[in-house]
Amino acid sequence: MLSWLLWAWLFASTSFAQTTLFTRGQKWQIILTGTPDMSKSPLPPTDAPVFDVDLFDNDATTITALKAQGKTVICYFSAGTVEDWRDDAKDFPTNDQGKILPEWPNEKWIRTGSSKVRDVMARRIKMASDKGCDALDPDNIDGYQNDNGLNLQKADAISFMQFLQKNASYYNMNIGLKNSLDILSTVAPIIDFAVNEECAARAECSAYNEFLNSNKPVFHIEYPPKMNPVSDNDKRTACTSAGTTGMSTVMKNKSLDGLTLYCDGSQADTPTKGGTRPPKSTSRPVSGPTTNLTTPSSTPEPPTTKSKPPSSTKTSTQRPPTTTPANPGGGGCQQKHWDQCGGQDWKGCTVCASPYQCKGVSPPYYYQCL
Repeated sequence: MLSWLLWAWLFASTSFAQTTLFTRGQKWQIILTGTPDMSKSPLPPTDAPVFDVDLFDNDATTITALKAQGKTVICYFSAGTVEDWRDDAKDFPTNDQGKILPEWPNEKWIRTGSSKVRDVMARRIKMASDKGCDALDPDNIDGYQNDNGLNLQKADAISFMQFLQKNASYYNMNIGLKNSLDILSTVAPIIDFAVNEECAARAECSAYNEFLNSNKPVFHIEYPPKMNPVSDNDKRTACTSAGTTGMSTVMKNKSLDGLTLYCDGSQADTPTKGGTRPPKSTSRPVSGPTTNLTTPSSTPEPPTTKSKPPSSTKTSTQRPPTTTPANPGGGGCQQKHWDQCGGQDWKGCTVCASPYQCKGVSPPYYYQCL
């Protein structure tokens, strides 16, 4: 009896510790282009307890160093697509890959119910645990809302989130839901936070009211047309639109680099270095919420519906690239594919190795070899 009580106490203590990593209103930072440059510690924003960083690009040393500064580290990866530059891209069977994402030719939707796909995700989750991540930010769960070529359904997304959460829990890691508002109420009991892009611009933030009332945070990103300074109108939209009260709101470039503006008027430009992911925000135009809830599919079938055109409030997730860096020059050095090659205050190489060109991802702030 005593041993059972001890086990129950340990279980409860572990569960309590895990759920209290995240609370409503926490300040945060998200960096998916480049990695935090820990040689310039303490990194701004020093008062942000939560950092969201790329799982593949950040090594265990970086994650450990962030945690030593008191940060809770969320590790981002795409769970619903195969990205051809990732180390494990070859592990996704061809017959489990669907259509190319229209704005990102390096990505394809994947069949999330496939045992092979889930094996890859299980290995990624273990890698996150091995690196010391506290939580997971799995992206692209909303394939069922897009023209995916795999007949993905809403139930597939729910089943996939349940699978991801079960694996995360095995390693005592938390997990969040990215966007995918129409499955939020179903998976809310098993997730620890939400990440949303542009709910203010799309007048959708009120959908998180009940979730926020449960004291779970919504890490909210808006992408103003111009950063530093953000216009008063864009700031009002991001910070005071219906449903944004209590959200952890940041305003970011679409490249999701180190520059971040907050609703209290503060800003931070976290020093970064390197990185391998192509420049993009993780937001994309999607069709409206689906109502077709069926059993998760295991074999490919012709899509039964077509995606609706994106609404007029939904913006492109990447500005048209330009070819003029903010500070031309180069000094004889060359940058590799995906490396930064220009931008505000950039003092490194501005020439890209052939056949790549230095293009503006978020001009004049950030240019990259593409």
